[in-house]
Amino acid sequence: MGTRTRNVLENIVLAAIILVLLQTLFEDLAVVLDWSIGVRRVLLIFGFFFDLFFTVEFVVRSYEAWRYGRLGNYFWYERGWIDLLASIPLLLLNSGPAVLAILAGGVSVVGVAGMLNVLKVVKAIRIARVLRLLRVLKIFRRIKNAESVMAQRHVAMISATTVSVFVLVLLAATMVEAFVSAPSLDARYQQHSFDMIELISSDQMRRAPALRTSLLKMDSAVLLVRDSGSVVFSRHPDSYYLRHFGPGDYGYIEARGVELFVDLRPINQEQSATNIRYFVVIIAIVLIYMFVYSPHFAMTVSDPIHIMRRGMSEKAYNLEVIVPGQYRHDDVYELSKLYNEVFLPMKDRSSGDETEVSALKMDDLKDMFE
Repeated sequence: MGTRTRNVLENIVLAAIILVLLQTLFEDLAVVLDWSIGVRRVLLIFGFFFDLFFTVEFVVRSYEAWRYGRLGNYFWYERGWIDLLASIPLLLLNSGPAVLAILAGGVSVVGVAGMLNVLKVVKAIRIARVLRLLRVLKIFRRIKNAESVMAQRHVAMISATTVSVFVLVLLAATMVEAFVSAPSLDARYQQHSFDMIELISSDQMRRAPALRTSLLKMDSAVLLVRDSGSVVFSRHPDSYYLRHFGPGDYGYIEARGVELFVDLRPINQEQSATNIRYFVVIIAIVLIYMFVYSPHFAMTVSDPIHIMRRGMSEKAYNLEVIVPGQYRHDDVYELSKLYNEVFLPMKDRSSGDETEVSALKMDDLKDMFE
């Protein structure tokens, strides 16, 4: 593959990363702000194609690296593991099931498994999308905000470590929470739904349909109830459900011939709001590393090394390293002090004698460390 072609493909990937981050943000905003299902469906489909694109990208990069014996280098040092986590799992757990649900006519794919599984799977799917934020690290790697290669690599490594640990710990904690009983909104929803189905399916309530309807009207979580296949209560007209409810927006539970559909949008809105907070935190972390820590590292590490390297390699370069008082005991500034006080005076004394300059480069440097 030619260099020009490779650069074009890298730019396409970079543009796709920026777009998928925006798509992820807007998909969560659409849930929080209760946008119409039509808009949300478009965002879901875009998310599917992005996940498919990045899955293909990961497979192609892995194959190319394997073909040239660089698979381990690509996976670990070029952060191929980010490409893996931010592609295949999301295609299988997030956008793939969502598109299947859309193709199935909007039926909740996980709903038939029961209320408990609905809540677990929906929460796991929504938190898995946080993995997309690891793509921020691929953007960071392409931004040359420091002239020093060492500074760029060092700051990229720290940001990659921080963000990846942050995302993976959040993901692991949420996965554990999803499958362990703990006080939470979804746990309360689950228990409330079990209590409600037991109540409205009882013989007493079936013999008092007016009382049952009044009870259902007071519970905002109840969307629709069917008894023996017939609709006995519906909070909204069918047109409202078509506009505002999509895959994962409702749960289903059945007992003794009574079917209960509950509104899961509050749970989804809570998770989406949390995802947006994660997004803001991760962007803030990367920006702080880029515009605060990166210049600090350049000033205190790579810039002094750059000055000393030029002073040792260029005959006419005699700039001293400025040693800040608060960092004077750092290793690099201890070396800079020797450079300023020993090397530069020796260089000045020998500047007119080519033989002495040669000797300086080979032998006299050891005097700096005696």
